[in-house]
Amino acid sequence: MPKNIDPQAVRRLGAQLRGLKVSAERAAQLAVEIARVNEAARAEGAKNDFNDQPTSFAVTLATLAKP
Repeated sequence: MPKNIDPQAVRRLGAQLRGLKVSAERAAQLAVEIARVNEAARAEGAKNDFNDQPTSFAVTLATLAKP
């Protein structure tokens, strides 16, 4: 189960880092998506070893992102 992401943090960071104004409803949607991406990245990262090729993690994520 993905960890919860605070929608208010999404709004605050969007404004601070990118100058974006995000509605509360959209922030809640983005929070769910961010949690999903974080969970997928954590799961994939757990499969990697420090002895792996440095690019294998990024290549795997890019491959998984393709429809």
